[in-house]
Amino acid sequence: MDYKEYISTGIIENYCLGTLSDEESKIVEQNALFYPEIQQEIEQYMQVLEQYSLDLAFNHYTKAKKKIFQCLNNLKLEYETNINKLPLLNKYSDYKNWLQIVKPLLPEKLTDAGFRRELKNESGVSQTLIWSAVDCPYEVHYDEDECFIILKGRCRCHIGDTVVEVATGGFLEIPVLKPHDMKILEPVLAVVQRIKIA
Repeated sequence: MDYKEYISTGIIENYCLGTLSDEESKIVEQNALFYPEIQQEIEQYMQVLEQYSLDLAFNHYTKAKKKIFQCLNNLKLEYETNINKLPLLNKYSDYKNWLQIVKPLLPEKLTDAGFRRELKNESGVSQTLIWSAVDCPYEVHYDEDECFIILKGRCRCHIGDTVVEVATGGFLEIPVLKPHDMKILEPVLAVVQRIKIA
């Protein structure tokens, strides 16, 4: 047997990945007993698979750890209620903390024109405080992800074919390229966040 040609067929990789039948696997194992080069190839390939698995697990762990710390940092910033150092909105955001942050910025009462104030606009992230009783027409964002948190009020949103009602404390994400609108059911005070995507 030409063991080099045998190895070059890819049978060792298939053996190590477990894609061979029982009969084919037994033949590989028998050949490995007679040809130390085949056994060595099996061991090397198994080491590569093991290292790949460890690397993959580590990458997932690292990404999860990063997300956890981002969420914790956001919560810390929310509790600090500093208008000059705003956290990113996410599904864990606490509307009560945000209400404390923006309360000093609000007018005494809502007028027909509504109220709008930019809170943040840096590094591709914009956050706007909106207080309105007027519906928002259909729109589509081509290069931004949008989300908002309702600090007071209630609205109904059409996102593509989906209809969602959001009330005080509710958080909603609107992916890029999704047509959406907002019908105000009770005057809405909200923070709207848009993040530019590459």
